[in-house]
Amino acid sequence: MADFPQTWCRHILFSLILILSVMTVYGNTLKSPFLFDDLPNIVYNNFLKIETLSEDTLLYALTAPHPCKRRVIPNLSFALNYFWGGLKPVGYHIVNIIIHFLCGLLVVLLFHQFFQIEWLKRRYRETGFWLAWGAGLLWVLHPVQINAVTYVVQRMTSLSVCFALLSANAWLLARRYFQHQQRLSALICLILALLTWVCGLLSKEHVIILPVLILISELFLFRKGRFSLKWQWLLLSGVIFFAIFALCIYSEWPGFIFQGYERRNFTLAERLMTEARVLWHYLSLFCFPVADHFSLLYDYPVSRGLLLPITTFPSIIGWCVIPVLAWVFRKKWPVFSWMIFWYLAGHLIESTILPLEIIFEHRMYLPSVALALGTVLIGFDFLSAYIDNQKLILLIFVISLMITGGATYTRNLDFKDALTFYRAEIKKFPSSRRLRMDLAVTLNRAGEYAEGGKRLAKLAEDYPNDIAIRQNWYNFVVIIEKNLQKSELIYQDIIRLIRQGHYDKNRDAESLRKLAMYLRENGEFERALFLLDCLLKDYRIHDSLWFQKGLCYVGLNDWDLAAEMFFQAWKIRPDDPAILYWYGKVLVHLGELDKGCQFLKKAARNPIDKEGVVLSQDLLKEACNKRFE
Repeated sequence: MADFPQTWCRHILFSLILILSVMTVYGNTLKSPFLFDDLPNIVYNNFLKIETLSEDTLLYALTAPHPCKRRVIPNLSFALNYFWGGLKPVGYHIVNIIIHFLCGLLVVLLFHQFFQIEWLKRRYRETGFWLAWGAGLLWVLHPVQINAVTYVVQRMTSLSVCFALLSANAWLLARRYFQHQQRLSALICLILALLTWVCGLLSKEHVIILPVLILISELFLFRKGRFSLKWQWLLLSGVIFFAIFALCIYSEWPGFIFQGYERRNFTLAERLMTEARVLWHYLSLFCFPVADHFSLLYDYPVSRGLLLPITTFPSIIGWCVIPVLAWVFRKKWPVFSWMIFWYLAGHLIESTILPLEIIFEHRMYLPSVALALGTVLIGFDFLSAYIDNQKLILLIFVISLMITGGATYTRNLDFKDALTFYRAEIKKFPSSRRLRMDLAVTLNRAGEYAEGGKRLAKLAEDYPNDIAIRQNWYNFVVIIEKNLQKSELIYQDIIRLIRQGHYDKNRDAESLRKLAMYLRENGEFERALFLLDCLLKDYRIHDSLWFQKGLCYVGLNDWDLAAEMFFQAWKIRPDDPAILYWYGKVLVHLGELDKGCQFLKKAARNPIDKEGVVLSQDLLKEACNKRFE
């Protein structure tokens, strides 16, 4: 008790150091632009654009059909960001940095609770305080966390992990209270652990693995690999079973998995082989934090066989051997065993059978927690065996943290603006077709038409059968160059490629949709309908395609077909205000006043779409002779 004030003063001091460190390495990202999935999830997501704070607007932001509609808590936070700052990136980045700082504090708290384990407490004594904060600083400053912080939409990852860490800390407190016969306090902490875990799941589903991570900590840290069946094991096993069962129902597994691979250019077996290499790559990033080694848009080669590429088979063998060694030596090297099994379990959801993209660094946000503490403890033990001077060891740790933080600061400079970002990415993957096209499009948006047009023309020459490249080249020619004759040739080339079977529903669908929307907006309804019909062969449950067809038929004054198209869109998304308005308007035009007015009244109640509400109210007054209440 005599040390209590001094200990808290040290915690406060290190908390200030932590926040200053985070602000230093991420302060240069406040004006970083929205990128990739930021656009559909935030910039173009009208369901988030609330202008007033009320129960209706907040409830609508929670329940609206967002692109990631099950991640309701991040969606709500994005809506609040929009309310306070519109689409200015600075507010979104500030919130992401705050979440990262809170995660850092929770990581440190978790490490401190681990150092209350009797054998760790005896082994490290007072050093445990410094090691916990050192490992926390390593985790929070490491550049492998950048994509979860600077890439705005990955607030879904950082927020879910924040709740998961809070849940893990609450579990450990409950465990301690239970051991001290404080049953009520233990029950309260258990309820808090469950509630925060559910909040994590409502932020991103991958934290369903948390009970497994707690189980791993229980086995390797608390029991040093000695297994005995007690109430904690039964409780955790029941939670894990229930979580897996609930997720299977919630995500409609396994149908979701097999259908997902139909949209990928790799099979389930190829993904599993590739992920063996990816897991080693993640480890290399953690162990050697060089800024130029990190990326957001990897052009990562897929393993097409055990020796294609040659590193596939050794990678698989390595992940067969390492866990076996970790299990065999679990009593002798408990920290190493815990670190390995936590790392692998942390990747079970996103780096195994699910049909996701091959590699993203934000998937390391939770697994790297164990790497940070394990690295610090193993490094401290190694240095202590050869160096007696504690100050020299501390200096080595400080230098390591400065190098790590410097790499984070340097890597974050790549996010200064879209052009800087793409130029940095393409240096790492100069042959990437996607990056080459994204850079060309970004150059054109920045007004650098000479270089952008040249790059698009080169891409069209290098990939004559790529519809996505042809679509972007068409946009450039018709909008920037205003060369209608040349654009017509490109359009006819796109149609030829579709009819010859070069259309890939997974790679080219978005490009065709964008081209169809451009044609529809410019009055070329028949051409737009042809492209929309091509898309609907594979995406019949895509409401925006039916909606666009309805708008085309309105433009052609075919109101009966327009009503049929809007009906199809409404069946898929019955609460969308734009669909409600146009379906109601068409029904009113066709003389179905009662039905049409019902749709218009529902559209007029939308708490977010102010323009749509005004249009619906005006049409209600004009056509239905009713005043909206």
